[in-house]
Amino acid sequence: MAYSITVIGVGPGSPDFLTPAGSRALAQADLVVGAKRLLITFAQPHQEVYPLGADLAEAAEFIRRKSEEKQVAVLVSGDTGLYSFADYLAERLPADRLTLVPGISSVQLMFARLKRPWQEAVIISRHGRQDRRLIQLVQSGLVVAVLTDRYNTPQLLAAELLTAGCQDLPVAVGCNLSYDDETIYRGKLSSLRESTEQFVNCVVVIGV
Repeated sequence: MAYSITVIGVGPGSPDFLTPAGSRALAQADLVVGAKRLLITFAQPHQEVYPLGADLAEAAEFIRRKSEEKQVAVLVSGDTGLYSFADYLAERLPADRLTLVPGISSVQLMFARLKRPWQEAVIISRHGRQDRRLIQLVQSGLVVAVLTDRYNTPQLLAAELLTAGCQDLPVAVGCNLSYDDETIYRGKLSSLRESTEQFVNCVVVIGV
């Protein structure tokens, strides 16, 4: 008997932002797969866990194989539809056995913190990837939200934009969103470029 595989968007990090639907789906799982920090936060003591590593193909095959014998939940940060491991799995696992439970993304939470709508914003990721559209999008006058990592820091993004001749636009940086040590920085690109803050796990919004 084959069981279902449920990919759960757990939100920006704090358990407070896990949806009721996500919580119910998680409670039904025998095996929980995800990044180590997500397993520590969300997996229950009675559940078997499998920490994700760098080899995504190996993880997908493990999930497929284990789902032949037990209910599997895969935890992903934020929402399943925004730069998510869920997309990778959807291309490799049987569609009739795969269920996605959406979550609240860090981008959604950031715009809520800024008290601004985000339906017209463009979202790109510099988290483990290089999206080359940033300069063009900012120069076109759009509000742009960027997911960053420890290499593509907010300061480097600001320097890249100013070097390319972009205006000294307002910018906001949200770090550790949903956690107790959450911080929101607001300023201009020029001040962000010179900032000595150690920004970690950030969403940068340019043009607000």
